[in-house]
Amino acid sequence: MMTRSISLLCLAIVATACTDDVPHLPPQNWKNITITVETRPPVLAKGMNEFLIITSDDQRRPVHDLIVTLQIRGHEKRHQAIQDGHVGAYRRAVPVQDPANDVLIVKLQRGEESGLLEFPLGEQTAP
Repeated sequence: MMTRSISLLCLAIVATACTDDVPHLPPQNWKNITITVETRPPVLAKGMNEFLIITSDDQRRPVHDLIVTLQIRGHEKRHQAIQDGHVGAYRRAVPVQDPANDVLIVKLQRGEESGLLEFPLGEQTAP
């Protein structure tokens, strides 16, 4: 009986530890690349927010040969993200005026090809 209780407790702890508690925007795809956006602070707020753009190919390998530029729709200024090593992560702090209604535009460039993705910030999931 005691062993069973300990096993159930361990199972509950492991299940809780494996949950995704980082808010993020719904992932999108460009070519064979999946783009996931996370924010710092974890819940968007008015003011400066860091955007972490995570890229992986269809085999879940990091894509590290991109130029990533961020812009909030309606604002002219574009911000080139900084590549964080060769792990498929790009980051940049960008001012957000209205977290519920602003849209993050992510421009991806790989060689001569480029594409734009729009991430409505109001779609950020809660942990």
